[in-house]
Amino acid sequence: MSASPSNSRPPERPRFWLRRGDQLFVGTLLAAGLVLLSIHWLQLSRRGQRAVEVERLPAGQYQYTVDVNSATWVEWAQFDGIGETLARRIVADRQSKGPFEGIDDLRRVKGIGPKKLEQIRPYLTLEPAQATAGK
Repeated sequence: MSASPSNSRPPERPRFWLRRGDQLFVGTLLAAGLVLLSIHWLQLSRRGQRAVEVERLPAGQYQYTVDVNSATWVEWAQFDGIGETLARRIVADRQSKGPFEGIDDLRRVKGIGPKKLEQIRPYLTLEPAQATAGK
């Protein structure tokens, strides 16, 4: 007996080189991966919305002193209110007019007034040997 033509099905042809069961498995894996990736992206995008507490340190004080007769312009420029130009002017004044005999002699430099001098005075020293060596 021969099989009736209505009962016979043509053999299943794989699509995209995968059989039907394999296609379902790969599709499920891709869908799960997309869901997990979306969840991760949502978590990352919310990070900027949360408030962050930042502890601020109090303003630091200088923890060094400089000798007015041996400090380089780089050392002078570390102080607030004394930039590169003024620092170079201090060093040039010391080189052209000789060492400072006292901390108050810094006032002879254009740009250093009483207010600025009092601001940096605690961080300035004058080595006695260098003060007398210029005489």
